[in-house]
Amino acid sequence: MIKVDIIIPSIISYQKNPRYKKFHNLLFFQKCSLPSWNGNWYPVWYNLKNLKNKGVKIRFINYSNLKRKSLSNIVGFDSRIINNLFFKYNSVRETRRKGIIPLLKQLKKKVDSLLYFDNSDSTGHFHYDIFPYVDKYLKKQLLKDREIYKKPLYGKRLFTDYYARNYNLNSNLESKKGFKSISIFKNKLDLSWNFAFKDYRYSNFLTRLLYGFTRNVNLKFYKPNINRKTILAANYTIKSSYRLIYFQRNQLLKTLKERYNSNKNFSLGKIPKKNYLRTMRTSKAVVSPFGWGEICYRDFEAYLAGAALIKPNMDHLETWPNLYIKNENYISIPWKLEDWADVFQEILTDSKLLLEVAKNGQESYKNLWTSEGRKKFCDHFIEIITPK
Repeated sequence: MIKVDIIIPSIISYQKNPRYKKFHNLLFFQKCSLPSWNGNWYPVWYNLKNLKNKGVKIRFINYSNLKRKSLSNIVGFDSRIINNLFFKYNSVRETRRKGIIPLLKQLKKKVDSLLYFDNSDSTGHFHYDIFPYVDKYLKKQLLKDREIYKKPLYGKRLFTDYYARNYNLNSNLESKKGFKSISIFKNKLDLSWNFAFKDYRYSNFLTRLLYGFTRNVNLKFYKPNINRKTILAANYTIKSSYRLIYFQRNQLLKTLKERYNSNKNFSLGKIPKKNYLRTMRTSKAVVSPFGWGEICYRDFEAYLAGAALIKPNMDHLETWPNLYIKNENYISIPWKLEDWADVFQEILTDSKLLLEVAKNGQESYKNLWTSEGRKKFCDHFIEIITPK
């Protein structure tokens, strides 16, 4: 039996949720390891029995309990543990330098294989200083062309760099240095899994907590229908902060509003969460621009809702599972702003295409939760933890 320990953050990380800060010192929140609460680890937790049947026993360890545990030979380390340490150092860089790296050095002396799961959202944005201390560095998505990582990129992402250079957004920005040493460490790079396997059952804090103790998925899928009343749902906010990150989504919503804002068959702009999910279920198509990363929860919510997913072109990245097959599982639009108006006019008048893509996308996503889909995940996970 292969034993693997996964070190995960505490349930509540108040760096991103300051309203929960008062709960952080409670013993339950310090010691409880609830991987289902963390969307990154839900599929492993969900498949514990299947993995055990394949000879792999998983144990989840809360970061706060780490010193009290003897470790297995294979250890996975969740990058979001940085949120548990942030309050000590007050900057991400200092937290990695003074908190994370010393801890990884200690772990490496005790284990045979140390896996670092970088659970950040984009294809870019490596934690470069981590590579020397781990055996594998895993991300949800990677650039197909690894050589791009050597180049300086505005915003540390390929798509933010594209908009900075092509739309005069780089005047007051610093181009982040490239990862020159990627050639040395590229054998450590590997794919984990993306947001497709997040627990999409819950809708609020309470149900999320209750569902966190059961492995019954029971996802509800809504059948695609050519007669849906809403043609397109583009329900998200526009923001002035983080200019490069939000530039694409801001401009996309602006383009859609200029053309369709008076059309009652379009739902544009932010709406309450319940209305957001309900609108998807009555929409032929859902547009999902990039955010902090290219892959978004909205992508898989669209598959559940039975709507055709429309996204900026995803050909630059590789991910697992790959539900981004152009004009099959999703409809691709160009990154170039000037093309959007004509492209949407063409896409949204093709009801046959919308229905076909909606069906294909939903079927592909539904297959992930079948016995065959679970088997594929287990095989993928075992491949990840197996030394090359």
